[in-house]
Amino acid sequence: MKVQSVNSNFYQTKKTPSFKRAWQEHISWGANYVKETGKTNFKLFTFPDAKAVFVEVANKLSGNMGKIKERLVSVLAAGGAGAVISSIDEKSEIYPMKNQGKGVFTAENIDAKPEDSYRYIILTQDENVNIVKDPYAKKQENILGWSSVYNQDGYEWQNTDWLEGKDPRRIVRKPNEPLRGLENLVIEEINIPTLSEEGTFDAAKSHVDTIAERGIANAIEIMPVENTFSKQWGYDGVDKFAVNTNLGGPDKLKDFIDYAHGKGLNVIMDMVPNHMGPDGNFLKETGPYIKAEGGYGDLFNYEGKDNRYVRDWMANAALWWANEYKVDGIRFDLTHATGSDYLLKQISLELNEHNPDVFLIAEDNMDNREQITKYHDNVNATHNEKIEFIDSQIDLLQKGWGPSIAGIGYDSEWDSKFKDMASQAVLEPGSNLLGNVERNIKDTRHRVKYAYSHDEIGNWDGTRFVAKNMVMHFMLSNYVDDDGNYDDKDRNSVRGQKAANASQKLCELIVSKDFDKISRADLMKYEEKECGLKRFISKDELINVFKAGLAKQKLLFGLSMTTPGPKMYFQGDDQADLSLFRFFREFSDSRDKRANDPNELPKMWAEKGYDTLEEITRPDCIVGKIKYDGMFKDTPAQMIKFNKDLSNLLKNHSALQKGEITAFYNDYNHNVNVHKLTSPDEELLVIKHFGDGFIDKSYEYFGFPQDSTWEEIFNSDAEEYGGAGYTNEDRKDITNLNQKLSLAPNSFIILKRIS
Repeated sequence: MKVQSVNSNFYQTKKTPSFKRAWQEHISWGANYVKETGKTNFKLFTFPDAKAVFVEVANKLSGNMGKIKERLVSVLAAGGAGAVISSIDEKSEIYPMKNQGKGVFTAENIDAKPEDSYRYIILTQDENVNIVKDPYAKKQENILGWSSVYNQDGYEWQNTDWLEGKDPRRIVRKPNEPLRGLENLVIEEINIPTLSEEGTFDAAKSHVDTIAERGIANAIEIMPVENTFSKQWGYDGVDKFAVNTNLGGPDKLKDFIDYAHGKGLNVIMDMVPNHMGPDGNFLKETGPYIKAEGGYGDLFNYEGKDNRYVRDWMANAALWWANEYKVDGIRFDLTHATGSDYLLKQISLELNEHNPDVFLIAEDNMDNREQITKYHDNVNATHNEKIEFIDSQIDLLQKGWGPSIAGIGYDSEWDSKFKDMASQAVLEPGSNLLGNVERNIKDTRHRVKYAYSHDEIGNWDGTRFVAKNMVMHFMLSNYVDDDGNYDDKDRNSVRGQKAANASQKLCELIVSKDFDKISRADLMKYEEKECGLKRFISKDELINVFKAGLAKQKLLFGLSMTTPGPKMYFQGDDQADLSLFRFFREFSDSRDKRANDPNELPKMWAEKGYDTLEEITRPDCIVGKIKYDGMFKDTPAQMIKFNKDLSNLLKNHSALQKGEITAFYNDYNHNVNVHKLTSPDEELLVIKHFGDGFIDKSYEYFGFPQDSTWEEIFNSDAEEYGGAGYTNEDRKDITNLNQKLSLAPNSFIILKRIS
């Protein structure tokens, strides 16, 4: 809508803004309620050439943003009149904002209380009127609607010893404090919507109790809770400062984090600096925040025209999570996809300056480039000078000079090469990947080791490792129909999803109460009718492969936990959970699209093999949804004991935390990889068997250390962990001349030097 005439005296521009990146500026953006005055200050970055900006305040409106109405034409036309302008058709007040220059607009001492609704009205250079929510909204109840004034002082933190660094269980970045570094991290990655049927922060506390009781992990990493339309994975967030109200909102998240701290768990928040979700995205209408469209959503303008406040916006989001929500670490999603190492560097500089105890983890996915975790600091420069240097470098980039950045300075990154190696080594039948194993556990102490995250489970087919192993072992994709109506790409996807679905049904059958009583005929019928398989798999075959999958899952944990540095696993994997974790999300127009386009749902089924609507998919993804019974009823408890004992071993052996890997040996004949760990007070040998056969008191390898005696302190095949019991327990005479070790298939043992 065009505005026909505007009082030009209203648009007085301050030519040179005086803002610097002091802490006060970081916290001044958006709506800031001042309890001493009972008023609210507003600050917005919008188009640098905007003619005028207004903030409209209402008493708790929750409707959608809506279209501008005729009343606003007269409001803007009378804009120079000054003070407060009453609206005609709603109980709201419209206040003119002062132009501070370069697209920064402010309004101070506005009569707005916590929970009041507000939105911005922007008059652009071409006299269009845009109504937008606040990109700095700290509370956003409706992603398509008004923002809410948030009272930052409304929550009183309980675990102050943790926040003050007095609790020894807290992991901080200070390198001079022993046993407080990242090498002690054992992280459980969690998704709040799938920890309970309710899918809220309050309901997730029971899972925190479980984590603390088991004592395997000492940290949780929360998948993003940036505001979205529905409960989902969180990577489609559109309100970078606002917590998803479907999960409970900001104060409930604070209470959840406080509760986790009280249980001795460090909290890592996952945030998304690389793209904007497609639903509820008003940034293009708000200012020069967006550079282009990307594969996941709009990409941010970190290095284009008018980029400075866009970079500040994302850096301030990181500071907001660190300072307001008291998280102990932040994980940054797909950092390479930000398209700006300078943005990443700015974030690390700001966190180092203002929240130096908070550690930073990147998901860079760039073949473990060292640049992301290298840190170069000019100790002679002030903090502002360091940030302004980034501004100057981006100015050079825009002129085509192309300067490079020496070191970005994150503390760790997800070890994507380790992850790929681990899944390959245990999943691909007959593959001999020992050289790859060696390369990817060497010199990786500062990276987070893991085998499966939400991506490897959910983006592939939604099944857990044991089911994936069954697909690979039986090559199930060769024994399902593709319906014949797809091109080659979709046909492979459909077959893969059908194979995954068949494997999931078989796994659920195997752990059911009466599986051991099922007849051959009934099993054959089930595999054909329910699973859609064109081959028969016997009961014994299913049992053996299921057991092998459990052994391999323990081996995966062993790969991570016996490599020095931080470790991670996904929720439920510590108990060999079989519950699905599928990609689920719902947008505000999802149901309309389905109603108007008959191809919408078939396209989704072709891509994913299931319906992604939150209300349909999420209930199947609740941790522990699939119950073990029958002959495998003890499996979850055995897996928990295995992981708990392994974690206790980690806590009590410095070589597993931060030791040096001083030797490797690859036995290609037996598919065995060995690495030696050395710390000032101990030496350990980790012997990993990727082969399929049992070795009974006869394994020896040429590279065994000479002139030393060893004993076994851990064996993944122990009967108490559900294994066959091929152990070397009670032996204290293991030497290079008297090895004769027992190794079970897909297992690992740990030996400790005793002389």
